[in-house]
Amino acid sequence: MTLKLSLAVLGWDDVWPAAGEINLVHENVPVRFRIRPRGGLWEVCRGASFWANFSSRTEANDRVRAAMLDIFATGGSAQVRFT
Repeated sequence: MTLKLSLAVLGWDDVWPAAGEINLVHENVPVRFRIRPRGGLWEVCRGASFWANFSSRTEANDRVRAAMLDIFATGGSAQVRFT
């Protein structure tokens, strides 16, 4: 048995909730990290904001993974993207 819901049945917040809103069905909005090379360093952004620069991709990856584990430990969710 497959359950299908149309977007007309779901509220906007159920489809794409915003961080900090209350009384939502799906409140767990992931923290998004982005790792990218920039001027000889590896720049990391958390959400839409600059987070840190690292001298190697490995160091950036390790620090982001540690931050993600902290987020997971408190019941949050996180994603990482390399650009």
